[in-house]
Amino acid sequence: MNDRLPSLRLSSDKIGPRNALRLWREALPQFRTDLNGRCSDDFFVDVSAWLLGSMILCSGHLSSVRLSREPDQLMDGQNHVCLLYVAAGQWQGEIDGYTVRCQAGDILCLDSSHTFHLTSTLSRYVFLILPREALTRLMAKVPSLHGRILRSPSGHVLAAHLDTLSRYVPSLTEDEAGRISRGSLSLIGAALCEIEDSPLSDKTSAPLLPAVRMRVERYIEQNLSSHDLTPDTISRDLGIARSSLYRAFSSLGGISSHIQLRRLDTACELLFHPEEHRSVGELAETLGFESTATFSKAFRRRFGCSPREARTSGVTKLGTIRSMFDAWCQLGETAPTPAPAPKTQTRGRSSEAPRLAAFA
Repeated sequence: MNDRLPSLRLSSDKIGPRNALRLWREALPQFRTDLNGRCSDDFFVDVSAWLLGSMILCSGHLSSVRLSREPDQLMDGQNHVCLLYVAAGQWQGEIDGYTVRCQAGDILCLDSSHTFHLTSTLSRYVFLILPREALTRLMAKVPSLHGRILRSPSGHVLAAHLDTLSRYVPSLTEDEAGRISRGSLSLIGAALCEIEDSPLSDKTSAPLLPAVRMRVERYIEQNLSSHDLTPDTISRDLGIARSSLYRAFSSLGGISSHIQLRRLDTACELLFHPEEHRSVGELAETLGFESTATFSKAFRRRFGCSPREARTSGVTKLGTIRSMFDAWCQLGETAPTPAPAPKTQTRGRSSEAPRLAAFA
């Protein structure tokens, strides 16, 4: 087969900054987005995206923006891991209570089941979106990724791979992309294994969780199967005041919501694991749900399908990579063609446009 990869492109030079900003926002409903105080006429984006097997690869240039994922968005069915390779420029913000700063050459890991607030300068970047189940099949245990910055030797190898891949992906056929995507996953697995082995006290590789939340999250992971895993129990067993407990998890939608999300996400990982053969009822019992019916109802609400459907098909229905890409393509089909702008309006981003040559 010589079919080229499914792809699309969004360029403010083609459709104008305001139309590009509207489409960019509509393509990212899982985030809150704004221009960090800049005028919409100053917005610049030139980004291309490709469906690369089970992943989406995005690459391009973006003017200064602010992205955030808020607590009220965490139950929207998004269950992805994102790798942001900063090829040029800077991204910084707050993740899990600590400041994160990414320079050119860094890879920042983001988990859609957690909140964050990030601001960028004018940047060139590669953004890889992959489903959590791809990592579950790749690794015996997926480490805590959110907010981690890959700066190890294997991280640098992965960064070089992503940069090279973004340059050559337009010429790949689907067959070639399938083979290369499998190699990409192996490199990702190698880089993430170093996260699992690295100590959390290393602030140069990752932000630390606040002390209270770290203790509580460890306790939750150890007691997911308990039917008595409640805020009162956690407060009593760890000697933490209820007010401190609620405050520590306020950015994640609350302690009860976090327990529910961890149980559901763990269930999803187990359902996709090739060596997991327990029944849905047994998994519900293992993860502390009151009944199979309660588990199935909560699972469907989060992932858009039943646990049995997820196990059979190997994917969940809400926020799948394919559905995300298809939605982007539909937005592209409705993109308007702007009327020619008066010459005076081109001055809006003139201060940034000449700088793009340094990012090519």
